Amino acid sequence: MIDLTKFKPQLVGEGDLGIFLYNNDGVFVEPKIDGVRILCLKQRDSIKFFTRSGADWTKRFGTLKNEVIKGIHGNNMILDGEIAVVDNGKILSSNSVLQKKLPPGQKFVYFVFDVLQIGEHFLYKDPLLSRKQHLGLLIEENNHLNHVPFFCTNTIVDIQEFYKKMIEKGMEGIVVKNCSPYHPGSRYNWLKKKPLRTVDLEVISRKERKDKRGWIYTLVEGKKQIGTASSKLDIENGQTVEVGYDMMYKKEDSYKLRFPKILRVREDK
Repeated sequence: MIDLTKFKPQLVGEGDLGIFLYNNDGVFVEPKIDGVRILCLKQRDSIKFFTRSGADWTKRFGTLKNEVIKGIHGNNMILDGEIAVVDNGKILSSNSVLQKKLPPGQKFVYFVFDVLQIGEHFLYKDPLLSRKQHLGLLIEENNHLNHVPFFCTNTIVDIQEFYKKMIEKGMEGIVVKNCSPYHPGSRYNWLKKKPLRTVDLEVISRKERKDKRGWIYTLVEGKKQIGTASSKLDIENGQTVEVGYDMMYKKEDSYKLRFPKILRVREDK
């Protein structure tokens, strides 16, 4: 089986959807689930969950694995998806996934969008349509296991209308994928569209706000200091955070962000 402690999953990049659609005969369009990216390894009656950085998070989702295994038909396979927290049918912010104990009424749900391996067959080397067809036969949805819905199109109008509907429903955005095989570590075959652009930055220091309502964090990318952002989240130095912004301004060999907002701590990094 694929070694999920070392495997680098396909990533989601940003780009011009019009150009992306022009360069492909057709695309798959899905809602973007606001959760934590998780690869699932099923072997006989055993389930293990791994983050995209290779960390074993099986214990963190101990109660979920018993429910997920009920809906997976077959043995020795690897699935790709997002674990999110759902409350009365609504997907909550990804920060909710990191809670040690969920409040009453909330539940973990594994949203599956891809299958990478079945037995000795490395399915990720096949076109996306083939992987989706296999996935439809493997997964039986239940209260804790769902397919990520998708449709195929070759028009930008369909994508724009679907994006608008997803935002109105409170979803994080959409993901647009071409029909190519799965490319571990690459960002070029899947594109995301969200109201805010995002970048992952490291926290190196903080100071309490004057109004006592959170902290002001100093953010860097490598050795480049990007700026500061305010948040009520309790974040330690050295942690990676996902930062939303409106626009990016180049500044010499670095850049600055307009309206930076810390969205979540990336504990999977």
